[in-house]
Amino acid sequence: MRRLQLKKRTPAQWGTAAVLAAAFLVMLVFNCLTPLISDDYSYLLRFPTHEPVETFLDLVVSQYYHYFQWGGRTIGIGLNQLFLWLGKGVFNIFNAAAFCLLVWVCTKLAFGRKAPPPALLLVVLVFLFHSNPCFGAVNLWMCGSCVYLWPLLIGCCFLLPYRLELDGAWQTGRGALPGMFFAGLAAGWGNENTSGAMLLAALLFLLLFRILLKRIPLWGVCGAAGCLCGFLLLMLAPGQWVRKGRIASDPRSPLTVLLVRLMNATHTLKAYGLWLIVLLGALYLVLCVLRPGAKALALPPVFFVLALAANYALILSPVYYIRSFYPVLAFLVLAIGSCLAALAGALPHGFRLPQAAAAGALCAVLCFDLLEGGYDIASYYTMRRVRDGAITAQVAAGVREIETYAVFPYTRFCGAYGQPDLRRDPGNWVNVNMALYLGADSIAATEQHYYPFPGYDGDISNTVEEELSLELE
Repeated sequence: MRRLQLKKRTPAQWGTAAVLAAAFLVMLVFNCLTPLISDDYSYLLRFPTHEPVETFLDLVVSQYYHYFQWGGRTIGIGLNQLFLWLGKGVFNIFNAAAFCLLVWVCTKLAFGRKAPPPALLLVVLVFLFHSNPCFGAVNLWMCGSCVYLWPLLIGCCFLLPYRLELDGAWQTGRGALPGMFFAGLAAGWGNENTSGAMLLAALLFLLLFRILLKRIPLWGVCGAAGCLCGFLLLMLAPGQWVRKGRIASDPRSPLTVLLVRLMNATHTLKAYGLWLIVLLGALYLVLCVLRPGAKALALPPVFFVLALAANYALILSPVYYIRSFYPVLAFLVLAIGSCLAALAGALPHGFRLPQAAAAGALCAVLCFDLLEGGYDIASYYTMRRVRDGAITAQVAAGVREIETYAVFPYTRFCGAYGQPDLRRDPGNWVNVNMALYLGADSIAATEQHYYPFPGYDGDISNTVEEELSLELE
């Protein structure tokens, strides 16, 4: 009898597995230490009622009314309600895996057919962790993850066949056409600037196929068509117009509003993406000197254009929520990663020493981030657990109208960063929904409790005091 011969793993493959395994364990711990926050309590309920979601049918009905009365983010909000129904423990595992999968897919989009080296995987991981202005709000907070991380992951997975096709590494079967259509449908039905960027990305890849490969595969057209359909389902949802009607009209002229939003989007890009753009420019200049080939020179500008599109699409929105910077960051990282991949191919031997030095430096940056973020996440979790436990104890003792305190985190790594907590008014939506969850008639925050954080206590602008005064008004 023949013995099965297992394929021997290379050191690079073991390194990749080690990076992803370590990232998964860290993200799993961080997810477990992130409680339900603000909107999560709302989506425990069957929209638009105050009745809890108890069955899968309740979830479907809730999403039906949400689509027609509030907004078109059906996939994101549907995932949020599904995970709330299944339980936080299930979400913790799947969400940690989703972030790690995003890191791997982004690395493959940058590197293409060949197995990416662990160093490039580490570059993508550190940039997505360190450079995200609200990491916790889009990767740990349940609602934020479902609305931002998961649509970005779905979109990047949708783009992977397009990228592999450029390397001649995408094999299609009978199910390619409907498969790509429905993958595109999901990618287009995420959130506004992410899905719009994915649609533009599919069209730009079709253009690259025409220029570089002299052909356009039918599955690529089907994927783009599905993405367009999903994007239309997102943007033309009746709930979008209902929600828009509730926004107060702006007395300024349309031109003034447009210019203000344009400057706001530019300021956001400068504040959080300038150093990445400078790094991209330097790497691309070196790449142009080496002249590695048309494909290697074309991909970084394509990803950069997609980053700009995802950023400036938000001038159509009344508010640029910083959570929406996630796809902008992802495409900037893809542009830098594609430059590094091309440089690694053009300088296979001379690139090893700088690659190792960069990997060491990035590990140091990541360790500092994990130390700071881990302390904040764990401290916030402890404060919330103590407070919510005290509320539950008062309810069990027969106290129905609860007075308690608000808690705010310090750093962007915590899932509650930038999210509203309990406020003074017991009729505020956060207070009402948390009271329903904890079994109280009403909850009001009358003061603030916070935990010591070295480096923040002496600077009042960086503590929760100012944030509390704004949130509780």
